[in-house]
Amino acid sequence: MLIISVGIMYLQSRYIQQSDYGYDKEVVLVGEIPGEYLNRREAIVGELSGISGIEGISISKFVLSSADNYMSWGRGEGEHHIQLACFPVDYRYLSVMGIKITEGRNFKPGDGDVYIFNEAARKKYPWMKVDEPATPGDYPVVGFCENIRFSSFRNNDAVEPMAFFIYGKDYADWDVWDANSILNIRVASGIDKVDMIHRLTEAAEKIAPGRDFKFRFMDEVIDQNYHQELRFTRQILLFSLIAIVLSMIGVFGLTLFESEYRRKEIGIRKIMGSSTGEILYMFTKRYFVMLVVCFVLAVPFGWWIGHDWLESFSDKTPIRAWVFVVSFLLVSLITVLTVTFQCWKNANENPVRSIKTE
Repeated sequence: MLIISVGIMYLQSRYIQQSDYGYDKEVVLVGEIPGEYLNRREAIVGELSGISGIEGISISKFVLSSADNYMSWGRGEGEHHIQLACFPVDYRYLSVMGIKITEGRNFKPGDGDVYIFNEAARKKYPWMKVDEPATPGDYPVVGFCENIRFSSFRNNDAVEPMAFFIYGKDYADWDVWDANSILNIRVASGIDKVDMIHRLTEAAEKIAPGRDFKFRFMDEVIDQNYHQELRFTRQILLFSLIAIVLSMIGVFGLTLFESEYRRKEIGIRKIMGSSTGEILYMFTKRYFVMLVVCFVLAVPFGWWIGHDWLESFSDKTPIRAWVFVVSFLLVSLITVLTVTFQCWKNANENPVRSIKTE
C-alpha cells in the first residue's frame, strides 16, 4: 500500500519537473537585488551582463512559477470587467525567459503602463485587441504570448488570464516600496551553472560589499513551492522502507522456522528425486499466494492515498497502471530473495544427513 502511494507521488513529482513550462527555466538563474540598491538596478544589470556566459538579464517583481498567486487585478466594469494575474517585469523579460509572442510585439525600451496578455486571457475576453486598451480607459495591450506555467500546479494556468506588465508613470512612486527586484539571468547552454553562481556572487560583492544577492537555480526556487508535498512523500517513503525491512525480518523468521521444521520432509523429497529448484518453489509458492491476497487488499487503499494527495493539484498526472505492477513485482522480488536466501542451505543439504539428524 505504501509503495503504491509512493509510486503515485513519484509520478506527480516527475510530472512537475518534466512538464513543458512554456519557457526555458533550465537555463535561468535568479537573484534578488538588496533594497538599498534598487535605484541602481540598470547599473547592476550592466555590470553582471559583462560576465562571460550570460546571454541576458531581466528584472521582475516575482520569480515565475514559484507561487500559487501573485498580484490579482480587476479592471473595467460590467460586461467588460476582467480579472487577471499581473506579473510586473522589465522590457527584456520575455526575451530572456524565451516566452514566445503570438500576436503583436514584444516589449521594447521606453515602454510603460502596457500589457502583454496570455492566450487564455484573449480566449476568455475576446474583445481585447492589440494596440487597444484592455478595457475602456485601461492601459493598452501591445501583444499576446503563449500560455505558460506562471503559477504552481495547484492551479490550471491554461485557462487563467494573466498579463506581463511594465510599470510606467502611473507607478513611478512604487520604486520606493514595491519595486521589481528579482534578477532573472539567462545562462548560455553548456555553461556550468554552479560555477556561474560563484562568478555572479563575486561580481555582486564588488558592486554591493557585504550584501547577499541570493543567487540560486530557478528550479530550486520553484521546488520550494512544493516543500509540503515533497516532505509528505519523503515520510511515506521512509515508512515504506521500514515496512519492507520489517516484512523481510518476518518472512525470514517464518521461513527459518518452517525450513527447520520440515528438514526431514525436504530430505525425503530430495531422495525421491526433487531438485533444489522444486524445493525452493514449494516454499515460495505459499508466500506468493499471500502476496497476491495482500496485493488485492492493498491496491484500493494505495490508490486512495495517492489519489487524495493528488487532489491538492489542479494540474496532475494520471495514475498509471505500471505503478501497481511495479509495486507487486518489487515486493515479490524481495520476498522471493528472502525465502531463497534462507531455504537455500536446507534445500542443498545432503538428505541422508537431515534424515539421520531427525
